[in-house]
Amino acid sequence: MNGIINMLAGLPLLSLLLLFLIFQYPGQDWRGSALSAAIVWGVLITVFTETLSLFRVLTFSSVLVLWLITDIALLFIYYRLVKRGKRSINFPERPKLTPVSLILLGGVVCIMATVGLIAVVAPPNNWDSMTYHMARVVHWIQNRSVAHYPTYYSAQLVHPPFAEFVIMHLQILSRGDRLANLVQWLSMVASIIGVSLIAKQLGADQRGQIFAAIFCATIPMGILQASSTQNDYAVAFWLVCLAHYILLALPEKKIPLSLVISIGASLGLAVFTKSSGYIYAFPLMVWFFLAKLNRLRWKLWKPISIVTLIFLSLNLGHYLRVFRT
Repeated sequence: MNGIINMLAGLPLLSLLLLFLIFQYPGQDWRGSALSAAIVWGVLITVFTETLSLFRVLTFSSVLVLWLITDIALLFIYYRLVKRGKRSINFPERPKLTPVSLILLGGVVCIMATVGLIAVVAPPNNWDSMTYHMARVVHWIQNRSVAHYPTYYSAQLVHPPFAEFVIMHLQILSRGDRLANLVQWLSMVASIIGVSLIAKQLGADQRGQIFAAIFCATIPMGILQASSTQNDYAVAFWLVCLAHYILLALPEKKIPLSLVISIGASLGLAVFTKSSGYIYAFPLMVWFFLAKLNRLRWKLWKPISIVTLIFLSLNLGHYLRVFRT
């Protein structure tokens, strides 16, 4: 019975995998596909949670049905793409690596595996986990809603909730907190992937990209927090996505709508995860605005409006709850 329940907890992660396969078209760097999949997945988590909360139906059955429908829909989309020849089921060609590069990447994998093992084996146990990260999740599940509730510790109410939204979905489906630490660990893995991709965008060769990944993987505070339910690595990942998409948009004379949406979603999810997202996203957005202002002039109002609309849409529910409180 426990095995079946744990499999159900994998439904959201299956959606993430299917999204990656959908975005992995021929010629696309798999790292970019991973970031795109994560962005869409983050938006889905937010929309699902806010919608179910609105009707006070954040229950096991409603969450289970919603993810089952999502997985079936994504599987159908991927099947159609493969059938039309727009996607390949073959794995991308493995890059040629030197022995030194293999050793260095092996060290990165070892760090990720060790931290991942700790994340699964050790229950959430640090101060922040006990006082507000996990406490708010239990209240939401009990109330079948993410609406504010009476508490002496206002951090449970006012802090941005995205990371805890993900924990809540995993906890509802698994009927326990065994997978709660995986949110930070997955954010660590995704950040390592994203940082190496940004290094490539900035002109680094294969060795430079590997060293960027090593630098990210060996941050002491990152290693410590990646096996907890804190949200610092989660917000860091969305900021990595934001930097990646801004770098993609800078050389474009006319910014594609998909890039504009990705920038807006990355910004919105960063702020929706932790308030420090405001601080660290600000210079990135100023950089984007000034760089594109010189090229687009008054036409810049359109992408800025779309980014602002997406940002507000993702955060509106939390803003209204805090305002009412």
